[in-house]
Amino acid sequence: MGLKKTEQKEYAKFLYTEKSFSQKEIAEKVGVTDKTLRNWISENDGEWKKLKKSLMATKASQINHFYNQLEKLNEEIATRKIIYDIPAHLLKPIKLKDKDGNEYIEYPEYNETDYPIKIGNFPTSKESNTIIQITNSIQKLEGETSIGETVQTAMAFVEFVRDMDFEKAQEISEYFDMFIRQLLKNG
Repeated sequence: MGLKKTEQKEYAKFLYTEKSFSQKEIAEKVGVTDKTLRNWISENDGEWKKLKKSLMATKASQINHFYNQLEKLNEEIATRKIIYDIPAHLLKPIKLKDKDGNEYIEYPEYNETDYPIKIGNFPTSKESNTIIQITNSIQKLEGETSIGETVQTAMAFVEFVRDMDFEKAQEISEYFDMFIRQLLKNG
């Protein structure tokens, strides 16, 4: 026995938003025409497309991206060459004459570690601001729930209920769809 139209639509939505099948492959798997699938995808102001986009840019991938940026910046700071604040007069050559009266140039000798660090293995004020911004973004993302996560939780819960009560799972799925539509509309 084939799937009911509502089951086909729910399955197509799952394949479209969660998996990486082409629209033709989804239509074949679900047992509908390409035109029907296109209509489902575009109805409700492209809800499925928004949902797919939201799932692709999940909070976890964004957080991972921020952590990678933070790690790269910290590594760059830790491994960069230390530059000392050597007075300019020590960096200029001095003209000298040898005992025969010939001129030559000589640089003064100095120990660079005797002078304060100009750029070292600690962040500049600009780098500190960047670190703070990235850290704040991570904290904000870790504290909020994205639509993609809401959808993933809803789908897992519907699957859980489906094993015990198929009709109840369909009813819950409809409520979750309304809830997610509302989130998409408001967000």
